[in-house]
Amino acid sequence: MRSDARRPTGLPPLAAEAASAVLAPPRLPAEAAASVPLARRAAPGAVPVLVRAPAAGGRLLLVRALHGLAGHPGPLAVATGRRPALDGVPAGSALYVDVAALAPESALALEALLDEARVWVLAGAEPGVVLPGTLGARLSAVVLAVPPLAARAAELPALAAALVEGLANRLGIAPPRLAADALARLAAHAWPGDVAELEAVLARALLVADGDVIEAAHLVLATESPAAGSAAPEAPRGAELEYLLAELAHELRNPLVTIKTFASHLPALLEDAELRGRFATLTTEAIERMDGLLENVLAFARLGAPHREAVEVGPIMERVLAELEPELAGRALRVRQAVAPTGRCAADPEHLAYALRNLFAGVVREVPAREQLALDATANGVVTLRFAAGAAAADRLRRLAAPGEAASLGDPTLLPLAFRLARAILERNGGTLAVVPEPGEATSVVIRLAAAPAEGAMT
Repeated sequence: MRSDARRPTGLPPLAAEAASAVLAPPRLPAEAAASVPLARRAAPGAVPVLVRAPAAGGRLLLVRALHGLAGHPGPLAVATGRRPALDGVPAGSALYVDVAALAPESALALEALLDEARVWVLAGAEPGVVLPGTLGARLSAVVLAVPPLAARAAELPALAAALVEGLANRLGIAPPRLAADALARLAAHAWPGDVAELEAVLARALLVADGDVIEAAHLVLATESPAAGSAAPEAPRGAELEYLLAELAHELRNPLVTIKTFASHLPALLEDAELRGRFATLTTEAIERMDGLLENVLAFARLGAPHREAVEVGPIMERVLAELEPELAGRALRVRQAVAPTGRCAADPEHLAYALRNLFAGVVREVPAREQLALDATANGVVTLRFAAGAAAADRLRRLAAPGEAASLGDPTLLPLAFRLARAILERNGGTLAVVPEPGEATSVVIRLAAAPAEGAMT
């Protein structure tokens, strides 16, 4: 055993009543709650469950609740660090491990546990994180997906009320109600600390209010310092960096092959004017593509941390579509728009423009020529792009939007890097990206961001 290996730590059981409350709305989104019965049935056969939720969103509490509600007879242990001592987990127990944090050798040890099926593995990972090795596929049978709190704007009032009720019960007092101005202020916050931050804010407000109403003045919300607001985005690590570099190499390889192929025929080119003209055209196009790709990656690196505010979606989409007009015209693609004049969301406008530009550019490559794209932004916080695509293209888009099912690095169908960068920026702004297959060959790409409050600017 390595000297830095850590033995799993046993956790106390969670009462059935508390577990049921944790695994039901409003604590859990309705879609995630629908997966709970499947997760409970997985326990007797030691079928692993993947909990894709922010650590600050109560991921450990969700795991404890699943263990308790499933009636698993063995104890629950938690393995921490990059190199936990997984070989010492007793047979018949349940094990919670942050699977995305594992070192390569520990990921292999976890796969060995999955092979033996003597331990019920409850794996945890942040939303959007690429899992090491083949673990993404092996843990995909049962997935409990909980988006960040910033992407759950519609559920925030009910969740806040439930948290206030629980806190009030612990204090032995009647739960106060949340005033409209308090709810508006909660909705405008970015929640970098997720549910843990929300619960702390409400706990303090409950103690300060000393009455039957919590108002906006009772809420103390964390604010970014100027230094934090201007900080560069966190660099990708581990498998995320590996995928980023793999897709970058994939995007650069085709133009380089074009240049190399023509360069190998230089003797003939010197004698043939027509070939020289073709060479000049194709190499110019290849170099322009590489230059545009690298500029796009540099723009991604320069974006920095988001400064979210109330944004009108329509003008941003108009600007993005105007910039993409050459690509649309080149493939005879038409865009039918349905945009509400007052359609708004909560995002950094520069980030949103970058994400939409890259997303649309990636989708345009997948749509057959002379087709129509339907763009709908009539609902606050939601942008839907509907189009016809073949089954293979729709599957590639779906796999890219679902990080737990990401393609292998050797997959020749890796999607445009632009699509992955767009998803990363949307997630940085508390948004989500989903690909929804529809009857026939239709596919919808759905962006969800927090809806902006009617009052205007965000705080």
